Amino acid sequence: MIVDRLGRRFRNLRVSLTAACNYACTYCVPDGKRLLKARNELDASELYEAVKLLKQATGIDKLRITGGEPLVTPKFDDFLMGVMSLGLQDVSLTTNGQLLPRKHDVIVQSGIRRINVSLDTLDPQNFRTIARSGDLATVLGGIDALLDAGIRVKVNMVPLRSQNADDIVPMLDYCLERGIELRYIELMRMGHLLNGQGFQTDFISMESLLDRISEKYEFTRTDAPYDSTAVRFQIPGKGVFGIIANESEPFCRSCTRLRLSSDGYIYGCLSSSRRQFIGDLIHEPSHIALPRLQNILVGALADKKLAFQGEVTVMKLIGG
Repeated sequence: MIVDRLGRRFRNLRVSLTAACNYACTYCVPDGKRLLKARNELDASELYEAVKLLKQATGIDKLRITGGEPLVTPKFDDFLMGVMSLGLQDVSLTTNGQLLPRKHDVIVQSGIRRINVSLDTLDPQNFRTIARSGDLATVLGGIDALLDAGIRVKVNMVPLRSQNADDIVPMLDYCLERGIELRYIELMRMGHLLNGQGFQTDFISMESLLDRISEKYEFTRTDAPYDSTAVRFQIPGKGVFGIIANESEPFCRSCTRLRLSSDGYIYGCLSSSRRQFIGDLIHEPSHIALPRLQNILVGALADKKLAFQGEVTVMKLIGG
């Protein structure tokens, strides 16, 4: 087991199936252009073999399938079915939900129990403004279908001062009514927001979020797992919500996450652009691949920071 001086190790793997996305969200890309797949993306079987190898080397027990947007790629079905057979403690999925109706059957058949849907507003016009694509009614219908199938849904919202600040409480109302845990995600200094004015213009802190929520609900802070990214709050008799407070209360000191990109690179930390290619190791026998991978993972773990610093890397390219 590889452990650093803070006791951090890799337990949670995020796999970006593709860099491509059918949205062009304002907080993700600056110019409205949709992200395309990487030039040399691994296919479903290669990504599956990479996951198996990383599981051997690290003992990871949690995996999240991400993108880009994972449902846009033909790799999704085979990869999902493959990783569901690996005996992991937990497999989950993050999606913008636009293609949930198309992928509903394979998702249900796979046995996956947890899905996070990224949704920033309940206003159709504002939805199009932020996502620069898509249809709100389709996403909401997809969420209802998942709930009807008994799948646990969380909703991820990125509050933006100039675009959806008025949706902060209505989004919580919507989620509480349906037994959904809402996760507010503080805007992150990634990609074009690292040094630009846009971050300062749109950032809403955890304190400000709680001030707005307290105007309608009483809540208390509750426990969260050691390596949770979210600070969680209980509303008595109603439900739970969380805040991923990258700026206000970073979770870096307990981070157990490792990221695998669609083109076969691993990243140890969002605040570091350092990466290592492991796509070639899946073709080597294990007695050669595992020692090489262990050395790479030692470096990836050393890349982890003590506090979130941001990076020029576009988060969607590495399974953010």
